[in-house]
Amino acid sequence: MTSIALIGPGRHGTAIARLFARSGIDVHLYHHRQTKAQAAAALVRAAARDADVIVADSLAEAVDGQNVVALTTLWNAPQRAVLSALGDHLIGKVLLDVSNPLDVTPQGIIPARPREGSAGQFVATLLPQGARHAKAFSNLATAYIEEGAGDAAVLPFAADSAATAALVRPYLARTGWHPWLVGGIEISRDLEIGGRYNAVHGRHGRSRLDLEEMRRYSGPEAVLA
Repeated sequence: MTSIALIGPGRHGTAIARLFARSGIDVHLYHHRQTKAQAAAALVRAAARDADVIVADSLAEAVDGQNVVALTTLWNAPQRAVLSALGDHLIGKVLLDVSNPLDVTPQGIIPARPREGSAGQFVATLLPQGARHAKAFSNLATAYIEEGAGDAAVLPFAADSAATAALVRPYLARTGWHPWLVGGIEISRDLEIGGRYNAVHGRHGRSRLDLEEMRRYSGPEAVLA
């Protein structure tokens, strides 16, 4: 639990990378535009505490040797391209899926309705057999990602199995958030924009419940096979 890969460091992805780097976790960044990767790396290094921030030259270089790969690109076509290119490089790793079903159009950002039911379920169809899948951070506004860490706010997450949840939980906990397993990937919609863990308000503001609020709102943590 010393490093992660992060693919697609836009605003949301860069905030997540900063969160991990300030927690002492090395971050291997990749963006298909190197200038954007370098700009993101500068922002992440400014927050890093005893962590290295490395800009990878290729997708394979970014993920090889990592146990967790955070995919923070836009959903749909960019995800198809990245996951197709990575292919078997993801086998045995946890893909940390941060996606929301939002289309960027000339008219602005428009919510989409994935045929699979959610962006998380869509991503599940793209993963090679043997890859693990977890979902987190989709419910949070970008500004809340760093702000909520360290004040006992709960970070709901989903996973495809108990084994995956056990692998990703320590990474999430190290950031200062309190990870809370809410179910399998099939409930991804609850973690996405407009879902129950996005729309709820708690002591720390929208999408951020404390432990007691989470227990009242959601009941005990989910148990997966």
